[in-house]
Amino acid sequence: MDPVTLVIVLAINLVCVGGLFHLIGRGMPPRSGLQHWSAGAVLFGCAYVARLAAGLSNPQAWMLLLDAAMLLAALLFIGGLRRFLGRAAPTATQLAALIVGFLLAQGAMVAAAGQGGRYALLNLALGLAYAVLVIDNLRALSREGRPLRAPLIVLTLVMGLLAALTVVRGVHIAQRGVEVMYRGGFAQAYYVYASLAAVLLGLNLLWMVFVRLHRQLAELASRDALTRVLNRNGLDEVLARHFAARSVQPLTLLQVDIDHFKRINDEHGHAAGDAALHAVAQALARAVRGSDFVARVGGEEFLVGCVGGDAGTAAALAERLRDAVRSLALPTPDGRAPMRCTVSVGISQPCTSRAGWDAAWREADRALYAAKRAGRDRVLSAQPPGAQGASMPA
Repeated sequence: MDPVTLVIVLAINLVCVGGLFHLIGRGMPPRSGLQHWSAGAVLFGCAYVARLAAGLSNPQAWMLLLDAAMLLAALLFIGGLRRFLGRAAPTATQLAALIVGFLLAQGAMVAAAGQGGRYALLNLALGLAYAVLVIDNLRALSREGRPLRAPLIVLTLVMGLLAALTVVRGVHIAQRGVEVMYRGGFAQAYYVYASLAAVLLGLNLLWMVFVRLHRQLAELASRDALTRVLNRNGLDEVLARHFAARSVQPLTLLQVDIDHFKRINDEHGHAAGDAALHAVAQALARAVRGSDFVARVGGEEFLVGCVGGDAGTAAALAERLRDAVRSLALPTPDGRAPMRCTVSVGISQPCTSRAGWDAAWREADRALYAAKRAGRDRVLSAQPPGAQGASMPA
């Protein structure tokens, strides 16, 4: 297959991939990055076709705009990936500055070295853009979870080789002239790989989107929509993993309840109550250790799992949770003095099996209500079996 046909195939692939991402991106959040990928792919494909139709040796100045369109397309891919990974993408001002600088450099290169210099600079710029994309992938590998690492590795390999080939192509054009762009073994090999890379890029980006969607669906199934801590399904999954471990650590349960929560709803409205629930849940999540967990198990009730440690560790965690909530200053709808929240906490005895889980939860619940009867804003711990009294101060 001759290089011109390969370029046409490459352009069709890019436009089709761009259209697909446009359709998928319409149902995704604005910062998902898919619309950037869509615009980049369509722009790149159209620029290829326009340049091929106009002819390689066309000296008109507007041809430089097609080069700039290709570079802009590569920059849009970079911006889309950064948005997808939750990083800051280049702003419109930054993109405009880069494109204007590139056009000025292209104009100077055409004046100094003719069309060969123009295409050499274009390929070097594209190769550098692909290399930036690879660097972004490598940085993301250490931060992303395991499911997203595999497609990121594939994307790094595909774009890394394309970056190297594009730079080599730029040097080759600088040495041999424009005629080697579509002629010779290297030109054919380059466009074969570029066409393959376009297909792999589209499939790989789809892979990344599906991984992200699967993770979001799993999170929706296991996380409370309002507070973003575990819901009952998520709690069951955590418990199943904990008690299925080869060496099960003791698990102490802390039942946490927001004091006088109904008063918040009555005095400030349900929107303020929802904001308070979210703030308290996040305060609890920040206060626990990495091995612990927080779940919402009722309207204003949370269950905290203290993994490992002794009674003193659980009591210290409970006090830390209480202090974290007491330090909150929640805004009120009328903008006056901020709301203050307190919590009561009941602590169970440690359990080491799923069979003892329900009994431990009942212990924590009884200790919680004892704390409420004792005046709220306090921590009480269930006594060991056989001890006198229902609970004692932690």
